Amino acid sequence: MMIAIPVLDGHAKYTKKSHIYRTPAQRIWVVLLPAAATCTTDVWFQTAILSSAIGYDFVLAIANVSGAFLDGFFAEWESGGAVPNGSITEAFHLISEDMRASFLSTYTSWAGMVGVAASVAHSRSSFLIGLGYIIVSILCAFVAVQLGSDFAKYLASSAPITHTSYQFAKKAHTLLHQFMMLLILYIMVSYIFLNKGGTQDLIEGKQLLIASTPWNQLSLSIIFAVLGAYAGNKVADDITPKFIESSVLPMGTLICNAFFGLLGLSLNCMRLSDESWEDSLVLRAFALNFCGAASLFARHASDNRNLYGKNKDGLRLAGINITANILFATLLYWVALEMEILLNPEATNKKSGRVVRKLLKILERQREGQNALTAG
Repeated sequence: MMIAIPVLDGHAKYTKKSHIYRTPAQRIWVVLLPAAATCTTDVWFQTAILSSAIGYDFVLAIANVSGAFLDGFFAEWESGGAVPNGSITEAFHLISEDMRASFLSTYTSWAGMVGVAASVAHSRSSFLIGLGYIIVSILCAFVAVQLGSDFAKYLASSAPITHTSYQFAKKAHTLLHQFMMLLILYIMVSYIFLNKGGTQDLIEGKQLLIASTPWNQLSLSIIFAVLGAYAGNKVADDITPKFIESSVLPMGTLICNAFFGLLGLSLNCMRLSDESWEDSLVLRAFALNFCGAASLFARHASDNRNLYGKNKDGLRLAGINITANILFATLLYWVALEMEILLNPEATNKKSGRVVRKLLKILERQREGQNALTAG
């Protein structure tokens, strides 16, 4: 069944701020797109890592930078900076908001960047290498988002918007329906690949709450990614503005990245108390997929470009926003590195990890004190 969209004046259509054309049938995008992104990162990227010498640090950096490129690309179609000149570009326009909010928030990961930086620093025994990984990722994304924007403008029509633009709408909806079917097929193929043992070594461990099988892991990853993508955009767009009414910086993105980046450390935090938590599929899905999708790496890159493009103080504002994100990332990275050191102490010197160790001792003393009071 084809879904019709209301006819508006041309200017209103290409500067829309919300999905005025959305119907309940079209809401399936908010599930399909994060699911497809999770299959890409958790199945096919993992397979590439296991079957080659490519490390996860390199793969995540490529995902984040390419995601920033796509965010700049679709941001132009969403904002009206790029005007459709055919059915394909009209489809880009119609799906642009969902691609940014659902697919790219899942495909990229600010929280993952911090965690991977800590792993790289620990394996190389260098704090500066991990910090460099964060800075290079953010700066490369800043360039990539501008390239994506330029590419969208290159594809767009320079002709004025007229009512004849709606001649593309019917074919665009047909293309989106076909794309939806391809995504469903893609997700099914990913499950079949798992069933044939394509990533059978991804999970080896005890059963905690849910059996440790590849299908269960992927299913939980998709569920948590869908919820994470929704939660991240909800916090950034609806909740944060209620508490911070006016700010020259995009505080919603900054708060999302800091908050969900901190929650992303929950897996290693629980492992410090009991190593068996590493085998918990639920906790892994929450820390990696939920927090990864809820943290907005691609959106942060687009925020920087938008600030930079302002006529007055654009460079200064973009610099402040980049610096603020790097500072928050560095703080979380330091905590994550301390946890990595405590979990794998054999490869590090004895002085490392002492801060988190002291915090854990304080918490342990408080717990013992509470137990003593309860027993008394």
